[in-house]
Order: sequence, then C-alpha cells, then structure tokens
Amino acid sequence: MYFNLEVHLCIDGTGMFSKGRFAARKRSEIPMVAYQIIRDIKRETGYRTTLIQQIIVNGTEDITEEVKNIECMPIPPLDNIFW
Repeated sequence: MYFNLEVHLCIDGTGMFSKGRFAARKRSEIPMVAYQIIRDIKRETGYRTTLIQQIIVNGTEDITEEVKNIECMPIPPLDNIFW
C-alpha cells in the first residue's frame, strides 16, 4: 500500500518539513517506515539535535506518538540473537 507522509521536525532550533509518497506492506508498518525516514534525515544532517514535532499520514492521521514510542524503544541485547 502507498501512503503520503508529512514530517515536521525541529533540527537545532530550525524547523524542517519533508513530505513524500512511500510504501508499506500493511497499515501497522507505517510508523516504522516514518521512523526510518526520520533516521535518514538525522544521518543527512549530521545527527544534530532533532525533535519530532508532528507526523501526518495521508493529510489527516497524526501518528506522532506512535513514532516517538519507536524512537524510545530499548535496543535488544545481542546475546538474544541466534547466529
């Protein structure tokens, strides 16, 4: 499925707006796709202090809190990974 995404960020005190059309296999993957896009923006801007202000899907649905929850998730320990 395709969806339109609007990302509003504050990078080192400067507002930034980005939007585009992206793909996800199902609705529940949209917040993860949005998080990956924000991670790419952070990489491009040199990992400056970045605050998520608002994330809108298809012009109406606000998924800001869902993406912030992904950002705050702990990194799983490496000893649980099967090689």
